[in-house]
Order: sequence, then C-alpha cells, then structure tokens
Amino acid sequence: MAQSHKDTLIEWLQEAHAFAKHGETMLSGRTDALEDDYPELAARMREHVEETRAHQKEIAELLADLGSDVSKAKDIGGKVSAVGHSWGTQMSGETPVQSVAASIAFEHFEIANYRALVTTAEAADEGQAKATLESLVADDVAMAKWLDDVLVDTTKHYLAS
Repeated sequence: MAQSHKDTLIEWLQEAHAFAKHGETMLSGRTDALEDDYPELAARMREHVEETRAHQKEIAELLADLGSDVSKAKDIGGKVSAVGHSWGTQMSGETPVQSVAASIAFEHFEIANYRALVTTAEAADEGQAKATLESLVADDVAMAKWLDDVLVDTTKHYLAS
C-alpha cells in the first residue's frame, strides 16, 4: 500500500529538519571564515543561521502537530555531513566567492524542497503546515536573492585583495 500524503509529509519534514541542521553547521563555519575580511557578508550569514535555527524549531513543531517527532538519526547524519563538508572546504581553501556561490546553491536546494513540502502539505490537507512552509520558502528566497546580489561585490572585493 502506498504511503498517505500525511506520512510522506512527516517523512519529508524529518528530512528537512536534518537538512536545516546541516545548513546551520555549514553556514556557521562559513560565517567564521568570512568574519575578518567580509564583515557584512558574515553578519548576514550569521543572521541566516538564526533563521535556520528558527526553521528547525518550526519544523519540529509541525512534526509534533502531526503526531510525530524529528528523526534523531537523520539529524545526526545531517550534522556529521555538514562538519565533513566544512572541514573539506576549509582544507581546500574555499574562497569567499566560492562560499557565496555554494550558499546560493544550498538556498535554492532548500527552496525547492520547501516548495515540494508546501505541495505535499496541501495534498495532505494540512493548512497550517502549508502556511508555515510557505514562510520558510520566503525566508530562503530572500536569502538567495541577497546572496545573488552580493556575489558581484564579493568577487570584486576578493579580486582587489
């Protein structure tokens, strides 16, 4: 028997929570690396880390409302993956330009996943979940746009140094 839309929503929300954990760890590492030479970029990324933490809380609340909980195993996997990613980028000498470009890609991946969750919440007739997820999409769209807007200036600053 196929999964119900609600079961799919729960499973995907658990994955989204783990991915938000991954994003928090990854963005925090990037923020620290940018602090000295790119303070405006670091400040906005730090702000987005806080938004990401709020997203995790909202997703956990949605799961609780649906009679479920976050997946500890998926959360641990997401965090371990992000730590490995952060170490890898530090070891390879990721430039601020690459950091912004990778962050843009990450935001668009989150946007796509949240939009799929919005559609799934609608199919499951979970109106509150849909509304909450739409607000998460809006946060990530705003961050992706900001990063896209700052990419050129970050590149110019990097080339001038």
